[in-house]
Amino acid sequence: MQEILLNSINSKYFDTSWSLYQDSFPSNEKRELKSQEKAFQNHNYNALCYIDDKNEFIALLFYWQLHKFIFIEHFAVNPKLRGQSYGSKILNKFLENKENIVLEIEPVCDEMTQKRLNFYKRLEFFENEYEHYQIPLKKDDKPIKLSLLSYKKAINNEEYSKLHKMMQENLAIY
Repeated sequence: MQEILLNSINSKYFDTSWSLYQDSFPSNEKRELKSQEKAFQNHNYNALCYIDDKNEFIALLFYWQLHKFIFIEHFAVNPKLRGQSYGSKILNKFLENKENIVLEIEPVCDEMTQKRLNFYKRLEFFENEYEHYQIPLKKDDKPIKLSLLSYKKAINNEEYSKLHKMMQENLAIY
Protein backbone atom coordinates (compact mmCIF):
# COMPACT_ATOMS: atom_id res chain seq x y z
CA MET A 1 0.00 0.00 0.00
CA GLN A 2 1.31 3.42 -0.95
CA GLU A 3 0.63 6.74 0.80
CA ILE A 4 0.41 9.71 -1.57
CA LEU A 5 0.42 13.38 -0.59
CA LEU A 6 -2.12 15.48 -2.47
CA ASN A 7 -0.99 19.10 -2.68
CA SER A 8 -3.61 20.62 -4.96
CA ILE A 9 -6.85 19.89 -6.76
CA ASN A 10 -4.64 19.07 -9.76
CA SER A 11 -2.88 16.19 -7.99
CA LYS A 12 -3.12 12.84 -9.75
CA TYR A 13 -5.48 11.20 -7.26
CA PHE A 14 -7.41 14.28 -6.19
CA ASP A 15 -10.50 13.61 -8.34
CA THR A 16 -10.85 10.08 -6.97
CA SER A 17 -10.29 11.36 -3.41
CA TRP A 18 -12.83 14.13 -3.92
CA SER A 19 -15.41 11.69 -5.22
CA LEU A 20 -15.01 9.48 -2.14
CA TYR A 21 -15.12 12.58 0.07
CA GLN A 22 -18.36 13.75 -1.55
CA ASP A 23 -19.96 10.30 -1.18
CA SER A 24 -18.77 9.64 2.39
CA PHE A 25 -19.76 12.73 4.35
CA PRO A 26 -23.01 14.65 4.82
CA SER A 27 -23.20 18.12 3.28
CA ASN A 28 -22.75 19.91 6.62
CA GLU A 29 -19.51 18.00 7.32
CA LYS A 30 -17.63 18.84 4.13
CA ARG A 31 -16.34 21.90 2.34
CA GLU A 32 -16.91 23.07 -1.21
CA LEU A 33 -14.23 22.76 -3.88
CA LYS A 34 -13.22 26.45 -3.68
CA SER A 35 -12.68 26.09 0.06
CA GLN A 36 -10.71 22.90 -0.54
CA GLU A 37 -8.39 24.87 -2.83
CA LYS A 38 -7.87 27.37 -0.01
CA ALA A 39 -7.17 24.54 2.44
CA PHE A 40 -4.37 23.32 0.18
CA GLN A 41 -2.78 26.78 0.43
CA ASN A 42 -2.60 26.54 4.24
CA HIS A 43 0.72 25.03 5.35
CA ASN A 44 -1.08 23.37 8.31
CA TYR A 45 -3.27 21.26 5.99
CA ASN A 46 -2.36 17.83 4.63
CA ALA A 47 -4.31 15.56 2.31
CA LEU A 48 -3.25 11.95 1.89
CA CYS A 49 -4.63 9.14 -0.17
CA TYR A 50 -3.75 5.47 -0.25
CA ILE A 51 -3.54 3.12 -3.20
CA ASP A 52 -2.70 -0.57 -3.46
CA ASP A 53 -0.10 -2.31 -5.63
CA LYS A 54 -2.57 -2.39 -8.55
CA ASN A 55 -3.21 1.38 -8.25
CA GLU A 56 -6.68 0.76 -6.82
CA PHE A 57 -7.79 3.67 -4.65
CA ILE A 58 -8.17 2.60 -1.00
CA ALA A 59 -8.74 5.63 1.22
CA LEU A 60 -8.33 9.32 1.97
CA LEU A 61 -7.07 10.97 5.14
CA PHE A 62 -7.23 14.78 5.40
CA TYR A 63 -5.71 16.38 8.49
CA TRP A 64 -4.48 19.61 10.05
CA GLN A 65 -1.34 20.23 12.10
CA LEU A 66 -2.63 22.68 14.73
CA HIS A 67 0.28 23.57 16.99
CA LYS A 68 0.81 20.44 19.08
CA PHE A 69 -2.37 18.73 17.82
CA ILE A 70 -3.02 16.72 14.71
CA PHE A 71 -6.68 17.02 13.80
CA ILE A 72 -7.94 14.29 11.46
CA GLU A 73 -10.68 16.18 9.66
CA HIS A 74 -11.78 13.48 7.22
CA PHE A 75 -11.00 9.78 6.89
CA ALA A 76 -12.84 7.46 4.51
CA VAL A 77 -12.22 4.07 2.95
CA ASN A 78 -13.41 3.05 -0.50
CA PRO A 79 -16.85 1.42 0.12
CA LYS A 80 -15.85 -1.63 -1.97
CA LEU A 81 -12.95 -2.26 0.42
CA ARG A 82 -14.60 -1.62 3.79
CA GLY A 83 -14.50 -4.47 6.28
CA GLN A 84 -11.13 -5.68 5.00
CA SER A 85 -9.01 -3.98 7.73
CA TYR A 86 -7.70 -1.22 5.46
CA GLY A 87 -8.99 1.48 7.80
CA SER A 88 -7.23 -0.03 10.81
CA LYS A 89 -3.99 -0.59 8.89
CA ILE A 90 -3.92 2.96 7.54
CA LEU A 91 -4.71 4.60 10.87
CA ASN A 92 -2.31 2.40 12.84
CA LYS A 93 0.48 3.40 10.44
CA PHE A 94 -0.56 7.06 10.57
CA LEU A 95 -0.66 7.04 14.39
CA GLU A 96 2.89 5.64 14.73
CA ASN A 97 5.20 8.04 16.58
CA LYS A 98 2.52 10.72 16.84
CA GLU A 99 0.86 12.29 19.86
CA ASN A 100 -2.07 14.59 20.48
CA ILE A 101 -4.23 13.31 17.65
CA VAL A 102 -7.89 14.26 17.68
CA LEU A 103 -10.89 13.69 15.44
CA GLU A 104 -14.63 14.28 15.41
CA ILE A 105 -17.43 11.78 14.95
CA GLU A 106 -21.18 12.01 15.10
CA PRO A 107 -22.62 11.27 18.54
CA VAL A 108 -23.86 7.70 18.86
CA CYS A 109 -27.49 7.52 17.75
CA ASP A 110 -27.73 4.26 15.79
CA GLU A 111 -25.87 1.05 14.93
CA MET A 112 -23.59 2.72 12.35
CA THR A 113 -22.47 5.52 14.66
CA GLN A 114 -21.90 2.97 17.45
CA LYS A 115 -19.74 0.88 15.09
CA ARG A 116 -17.75 3.98 14.17
CA LEU A 117 -17.12 4.82 17.84
CA ASN A 118 -16.12 1.20 18.56
CA PHE A 119 -13.72 1.25 15.58
CA TYR A 120 -11.89 4.28 16.97
CA LYS A 121 -11.90 2.93 20.53
CA ARG A 122 -10.18 -0.24 19.27
CA LEU A 123 -7.48 2.06 17.92
CA GLU A 124 -7.08 3.58 21.42
CA PHE A 125 -9.08 6.76 20.89
CA PHE A 126 -10.73 8.19 23.97
CA GLU A 127 -14.13 9.88 23.93
CA ASN A 128 -13.86 13.30 25.56
CA GLU A 129 -16.82 14.63 27.52
CA TYR A 130 -16.71 18.19 26.22
CA GLU A 131 -19.70 19.70 24.50
CA HIS A 132 -18.02 20.10 21.14
CA TYR A 133 -19.29 21.71 17.95
CA GLN A 134 -17.73 21.33 14.54
CA ILE A 135 -16.44 24.50 12.94
CA PRO A 136 -18.80 25.10 9.97
CA LEU A 137 -17.06 24.26 6.70
CA LYS A 138 -19.40 26.38 4.57
CA LYS A 139 -20.43 29.99 5.12
CA ASP A 140 -24.12 29.35 5.76
CA ASP A 141 -23.71 26.14 7.76
CA LYS A 142 -24.47 26.09 11.46
CA PRO A 143 -22.13 24.46 13.98
CA ILE A 144 -23.09 20.83 14.58
CA LYS A 145 -22.60 18.91 17.77
CA LEU A 146 -20.02 16.16 17.39
CA SER A 147 -18.01 13.97 19.74
CA LEU A 148 -14.33 14.81 20.04
CA LEU A 149 -12.04 11.80 20.30
CA SER A 150 -8.37 11.95 21.27
CA TYR A 151 -5.68 9.35 20.83
CA LYS A 152 -4.63 7.42 23.97
CA LYS A 153 -5.68 10.10 26.48
CA ALA A 154 -8.29 12.70 27.24
CA ILE A 155 -7.45 16.33 26.68
CA ASN A 156 -7.84 18.82 29.51
CA ASN A 157 -9.85 22.07 29.49
CA GLU A 158 -6.87 24.27 28.65
CA GLU A 159 -5.82 22.01 25.77
CA TYR A 160 -9.38 21.87 24.48
CA SER A 161 -9.70 25.67 24.52
CA LYS A 162 -6.44 26.10 22.58
CA LEU A 163 -7.38 23.38 20.11
CA HIS A 164 -10.83 24.83 19.46
CA LYS A 165 -9.37 28.32 18.92
CA MET A 166 -6.89 26.92 16.38
CA MET A 167 -9.69 25.03 14.66
CA GLN A 168 -11.69 28.27 14.35
CA GLU A 169 -8.67 30.10 12.94
CA ASN A 170 -7.80 27.45 10.35
CA LEU A 171 -10.94 25.58 9.34
CA ALA A 172 -13.35 28.44 8.61
CA ILE A 173 -11.97 29.14 5.13
CA TYR A 174 -14.99 29.73 2.90
